[in-house]
Amino acid sequence: MQGHLVVDEDHCTGCGSCMLACSLEKEGKFSLFLSRIQVARNEEKAQFTPAVCIQCSEAPCITACPVEALSRDETTGAIKLNRALCTGCRQCVTACPYGGVQFDQTRDIPLICDLCGGTPACVEACQLPHAITYVQDVTGEAT
Repeated sequence: MQGHLVVDEDHCTGCGSCMLACSLEKEGKFSLFLSRIQVARNEEKAQFTPAVCIQCSEAPCITACPVEALSRDETTGAIKLNRALCTGCRQCVTACPYGGVQFDQTRDIPLICDLCGGTPACVEACQLPHAITYVQDVTGEAT
């Protein structure tokens, strides 16, 4: 069963709860810089756009990796990183046409959403505005 995140930027309030929930779940601490989600902010127009990995079927990030450090999780279909293989070349960041791959400059590794094993913490944190939802496709194809 494959799934993906869907963003409705019209509902995003820019609160950053998704970012904090993500970093807490994945890194064990609240950090806007360690989130797999980044929210682009246009304060003047009150426009907020979460940039997330949409788990696209083409996965140019996987194709771009010269050492095959990125692959798909067999259970969730999410993109996963093998840190032992990653060289920190950032080609996956450049290859993503959606801005869904963040980069941790301290550890020199990409931060890519793995859908938290099928229960994305960002979706749980975004209950009120409901700007981020998790969609599962029972056929195995992301919709």
